[in-house]
Amino acid sequence: MCAAVLGTVLLSSSLESQTPAFLGTWIESGAKWTSPPAELHLNQRYAECAVLYFAANHEFALIYGTVIKAPQSEGLSQGDGRVVYLGTRNAKDATLEIRYQLVSQTVQKLNESLPGPIETGEVKIRNGALLFANKRFKRHALLDDELKSLSPEVSPAQ
Repeated sequence: MCAAVLGTVLLSSSLESQTPAFLGTWIESGAKWTSPPAELHLNQRYAECAVLYFAANHEFALIYGTVIKAPQSEGLSQGDGRVVYLGTRNAKDATLEIRYQLVSQTVQKLNESLPGPIETGEVKIRNGALLFANKRFKRHALLDDELKSLSPEVSPAQ
């Protein structure tokens, strides 16, 4: 997403009229990309990172997992650990207010029940990036198709 489009959104008094500016997938900017050992002969890199996804119907997802980049594809690893939070978002000025809850994780904690408690937060739009939980996120359209199929099994209370 180009900075000029996001700059236009910041000038708007309401983000809802500019919804396409933040729709889609965003990945953590500071992710450390690693290559598998050379003896595996895999032409790919991977990073454990946070991923945000904003759907047009006000649904929101936060996923902690491993993103794999290959020359012709990219996706979330199906064989590594994953933590998934699902919920909703609403735009208010240059902020997205989110309500979400833990719905799945690879290793569940003892005596933990899912879905977890409802959490709230804010996502700020700044200089072509999103800021959330002390992390900076950049637009990453390559994962949009994979994450479109993700829909909340449990909607947070309104």
